[in-house]
Amino acid sequence: MPFSESSNSPNQETATATAYKRIVTPSLTWLCRTIVGGAFMLGGWAKSVDPYGTLYKMLEYFSAWGLHAIPREPVVMAAVALGALELTVGVCVLFGVLRRSSAIAAFLIMCAMLPLTAYIAIADPVSDCGCFGDILIVSNTATFLKNIAISACCVWLLLHNSRCRGVFHHSIQWLVVTSTVLYALILSAVGYNVQPVADFRPYPLGTSMCPAETNETISLIYEKNGQQRTFSEYELPDSTWTYIGLAEDTKEETAPFAVFDTEGDEADLFECEGTQLIFVVPDPGEHFLTRSRFANELAAYARRHDTSTAAIVGTSTAGLHEWQLLAAPEFDVYSADDTDLKTLVRGDIAAVYLSDGKIVWKRNLASIDAELPETKNDCDDALENIEAADDGSMNALISGSYIAVLLTASLVAPLRRIMRKRQ
Repeated sequence: MPFSESSNSPNQETATATAYKRIVTPSLTWLCRTIVGGAFMLGGWAKSVDPYGTLYKMLEYFSAWGLHAIPREPVVMAAVALGALELTVGVCVLFGVLRRSSAIAAFLIMCAMLPLTAYIAIADPVSDCGCFGDILIVSNTATFLKNIAISACCVWLLLHNSRCRGVFHHSIQWLVVTSTVLYALILSAVGYNVQPVADFRPYPLGTSMCPAETNETISLIYEKNGQQRTFSEYELPDSTWTYIGLAEDTKEETAPFAVFDTEGDEADLFECEGTQLIFVVPDPGEHFLTRSRFANELAAYARRHDTSTAAIVGTSTAGLHEWQLLAAPEFDVYSADDTDLKTLVRGDIAAVYLSDGKIVWKRNLASIDAELPETKNDCDDALENIEAADDGSMNALISGSYIAVLLTASLVAPLRRIMRKRQ
């Protein structure tokens, strides 16, 4: 018996090793592909959809490091390239495309990101890393822990990724890479020149910009000697008073964010009835000056069709007066914090159209037809019918076309196997 047991042990070890090779290793590899690929795809897609958001985050990093003189154009190109790189590497890792190269690329990216997020978690130079844009806000510490897990998965993929088959046949992998890069660049082009095709910020389409009623205090009713009085929750009476119940809450109206007129007083800009065309200028530089004539023409067209027009500029009251002298706007102007305006729209100057206080569309001014005031002069609904970039239709068209390409490419491998069996 002892001899038979010892003679079976090599077979048992072989069977265990075979099971590990056929089941455990591929399963762990696909798990790591899903974790690494999913994280890269989400981060890359968020950056590609919102290149301005990536630009603002990169400038925030540079400002924290004291690098204020970096030209903007290279940073824009870096933001677009970063989104395309992350999305492409994520797709390749997830679906097993260019298995060795994609694993190396993911590992090298994490070699840069892991020390960076460790520094951010310790020094806290920015509020959040911006890894997933506005889709998912993650704390600096959680980001560092996340990157430790992703880095560990990248190490596993370096060792085992090339041994596990992918989804696409090797002859068609070039199409997957090319279409993914093109997809990312199209998203960035629309996001930079029009508006992001998906809006995860506080003011998406349909948001009401009307002042909202909010509770200021909670009032309570007490009674003593047959008389009732109302007390604030912070100034309750002594025990000789008898509690009756809650009074109607005191309310106040608050706008989504503070807007100030030319005198520096807080103003009620957003109207709850009718239509409005609001020009939003987060950066009051020379960008608006090149579009000031068109803005005035568009404002005149809007007024002819009973649409009030105004502009909000991201500057102080003093800066607003200077901006008025340079831009010569033929409509009312207001100022607001530039951070609030960058949350509302993306771009140097954009137009926001509202109906009954609700956002109907948002677009960069340069993306609006320059001939609209003339060619649509007799049309009352020309402004209302301008297409919104983030109403879902454009995202469905771009993303649907890309997914269709991937699905078609994924059929190559099974079709080749079927053809071989028939032969």
